[in-house]
Amino acid sequence: MGHTHAVGEDDLARAVVLWTGRGTRSWPDRDEAALVQEFGEARGLDLLVTLRSLEADFYSSEAHLTEPDLNAMTERAAEEFRSRHPEAPSAVVDALAWCYSFDYK
Repeated sequence: MGHTHAVGEDDLARAVVLWTGRGTRSWPDRDEAALVQEFGEARGLDLLVTLRSLEADFYSSEAHLTEPDLNAMTERAAEEFRSRHPEAPSAVVDALAWCYSFDYK
């Protein structure tokens, strides 16, 4: 992931849940203020840059064009993402897959 070496996996897992609302909201709501509130401005913005980069990569999947249904599409996109980012915490993959499934349903 290049420039993200300063971002710890635990922070990233906590940050993605805060940012997307995974597990606390009924639908995704990217909340940048929550990151800054939790981690402070400098750290929060670093995490946000990393999450946006990971999100863009997750969304680069064309599964929404090729798969027959929502589950297959989300699973395929997640698999593609995992193959490119094997080090990504499962919380990140889970939260991004959740967002993807909402955005393409």
